[in-house]
Amino acid sequence: MPSLKVSVVTQIRKVLEEEAGYLRLRTSEGDIGILPNHAPFVAELSYGKMEIESPDKTKRDAYFITGGFLEISNNEATIIADEIFTSDEIDLQFEEAELENQKNFLEKASAEEKKKIEKNIKIFQSKIDFKKNL
Repeated sequence: MPSLKVSVVTQIRKVLEEEAGYLRLRTSEGDIGILPNHAPFVAELSYGKMEIESPDKTKRDAYFITGGFLEISNNEATIIADEIFTSDEIDLQFEEAELENQKNFLEKASAEEKKKIEKNIKIFQSKIDFKKNL
């Protein structure tokens, strides 16, 4: 079965490297699905769900990424992620408490701080939704 090599790294460590039959993730322009032998491609990643399906379609793993970059060439997809989490690594109580904290910060924030806090609120809400919908 055709496959492509998927590597995910952060600034701190190599997170995974495996063969995949299908890769799905969210770019700044929208969701993208990648199959083996994809044309060369570079994209900025947005926060959201990333799925990696095994070449034989027997396994599909889901991760939450908070942003980064994707580069595809020579049947290899390299993802440089800001942060990446498995469902098990996301603590719903912590995320919900942080979401409330960010909402409280937003009420008192200056105009220049509001954009960053609003982005944080969207990321915390998306992580909560990701965890609840798996």
